[in-house]
Amino acid sequence: MRAQGDASRRTRRGGHRDVIRGRYRGLRGRFLLLVVAVFVLVGAASLFAFYRVADGIIHGLGTGYASQYAKQQRSRILAKVERELVLAQKLADSPLLKAWCADEHDAALRRAALAELESYRRLFADHSVFFIVDATRDYYFNNAANEFAGRELRYQLKEGEQESAWYFETMKQVDAFDLHVDNSAQLDLTKLWINVIVRDGARKCGLGGSGLDLSAFLRDVVHNTDPGVETVLVDGGGFLQAEADAGLMEANARIRDESRRMTVFGMLDREDERAELRSLLGRMQAGAIPDARIDLSVGGRRRIAAVSWLPEIRWAAIALVDPAEVVRLETFRPIVVLMAVALLATILLVSWLLDRLVLTRLARLTDLAEDIAAGHYERRLAVDRDDEIGQLTRSFNAMTDTIGDYMQNLEQKVAQRTDELQRANALLESTNRKVMDSIGYARLIQSSILSKADDLEALSSDHAVLWLPRDVVGGDFHCVYRDGQGGFLVTVADCTGHGVPGAFMTMASKALLDRAVAARGLADPGALVGDLHRGLRALLQSRYAGDADNGLDIGLLYLPPQRDRVVYAGARLALWQVAPDGGVTVAKGDRRSAGYRRIPDDASYANVELAARPGQRFVLSTDGLFDQNGGERGFAFAQSGLARVLAAHAGRSLAGLPEELTRRLDAWRGDLPQRDDITLFAFTLVR
Repeated sequence: MRAQGDASRRTRRGGHRDVIRGRYRGLRGRFLLLVVAVFVLVGAASLFAFYRVADGIIHGLGTGYASQYAKQQRSRILAKVERELVLAQKLADSPLLKAWCADEHDAALRRAALAELESYRRLFADHSVFFIVDATRDYYFNNAANEFAGRELRYQLKEGEQESAWYFETMKQVDAFDLHVDNSAQLDLTKLWINVIVRDGARKCGLGGSGLDLSAFLRDVVHNTDPGVETVLVDGGGFLQAEADAGLMEANARIRDESRRMTVFGMLDREDERAELRSLLGRMQAGAIPDARIDLSVGGRRRIAAVSWLPEIRWAAIALVDPAEVVRLETFRPIVVLMAVALLATILLVSWLLDRLVLTRLARLTDLAEDIAAGHYERRLAVDRDDEIGQLTRSFNAMTDTIGDYMQNLEQKVAQRTDELQRANALLESTNRKVMDSIGYARLIQSSILSKADDLEALSSDHAVLWLPRDVVGGDFHCVYRDGQGGFLVTVADCTGHGVPGAFMTMASKALLDRAVAARGLADPGALVGDLHRGLRALLQSRYAGDADNGLDIGLLYLPPQRDRVVYAGARLALWQVAPDGGVTVAKGDRRSAGYRRIPDDASYANVELAARPGQRFVLSTDGLFDQNGGERGFAFAQSGLARVLAAHAGRSLAGLPEELTRRLDAWRGDLPQRDDITLFAFTLVR
């Protein structure tokens, strides 16, 4: 009998669930059917009206837009190029430069001519200038960085060489000037070159001009953010001079045989359109028409092409417009309003149905949930229907009963756990505060071993020190020793580890170095590094060290009292030298570190003796500066980054160098954390 009763109850529950599922499917089906029907009807009517209105507008507006855009591009291109061309023509008309072409080796003429070329270089937008004397084929050039001041003669053009063929072709075929995108193999530069013939009467005696940076030219003139618009610049033969793809233009410019370079005709899909465009460019070059509009197929899509001829530079600007992408939404305001009204009607209808069938009843459940959230667990909701929401209401009432039972004991448990957490947090905060106080005191102790202000002033009145531990304390240190006779020993070291372990290493290393200096003196940096190496091995490789292997990279620079030379010894740290004119050289130390177990105990470190002159700068830096990653691609700052900063700072006081380096490092790493301890020591030799 019990088995029969259980089976009967299971049957009733199963039948009840089937009824619920059937009603749920019925309600959902009716609701979805109504929503789909309304959206289909309203959407179909709206789309039909949209296409009827928009189809006749798009092509007309696209045609007008293409013509206006081509004219606008013509003005932008001329504004970019015409000033440079006029300035280059003025350079070619200089009587001084013409006289120099006749007698290039006259020293006075040469100085005056180079000075005049320098004045033109500063005036050109690219701040670069070139000049070729036809009699000797000497090529003079200087760039925006004034990199070749005093050595403007770069190379000599030779007939028969492929790299020089452009010059002989220009002198043979060009009467006045030529604008050409090309790559100079000798200079490794790709620019829009402005070449102007220099004439002495009717005779061509030289070639001069400037260039425009290709990437900047493409960005300012060809690149455009308007959707569906592409600008292409070609010469009279259809060869590409500018196109939005900078990589394509760079590759095109490196093709030495100009007949093999890409043309605009290669971009078109149909042969008849290629012939039509070729004929159109020919008529424009002959002066028959200034501009025109034709339809072209480019990349499988129809485009409106507005072509405008620029007789001032003998180029054509071609604006390729996809009218379907150019026309803005404001043009179709009537259609947008119509669609908005249709959408509003749809939303209102769906909202009414949703409110009638679902939302009103769900609102009562929401009110009940809010009462329960406020602690009123005695509230119940009457079950008025046996559909999905009615079943949900019944389940909600049962859940309320369960929550009421749990809440009676929950507050007491929460209060107990909260008290325990507060006590644990207080203990943790006290511990953290003690740890940070200890580390702060450790920084004070570590700072005591670093270079002293009076030692730095005695070494040089022009000095700079940058010490940036990654944490509160770190594994880098710097110090200055004096021998009482005018000799100095400058030390920069990078010990194993960061934070507190690294700080302990600095204290141990500094103590060992002090002992070596006291025993041996300052004049033999290589021997001091060897003594430090053996002292660290004896200290760190004891039975208490376990498997740890620790050491340091270090650089020691000895400056004798006469200050006519320096003696340097380094263990994986290099000595940077900066001349007064900004030239940077690097003297590398030994390629092995000091103190590590893998390095033999009898290892020796070589001294490097270098001449020293007043005004010369010496710089020591740990690798934390070079290894700091950042920039757009997350690359390392690298030694080249420091070399640029040192060269730029030449001639200025070192007092501002730490701030400048810190600013550049912060900008370089952005949101990335500091990777390693950073230390830099620099001073200028003053006698």
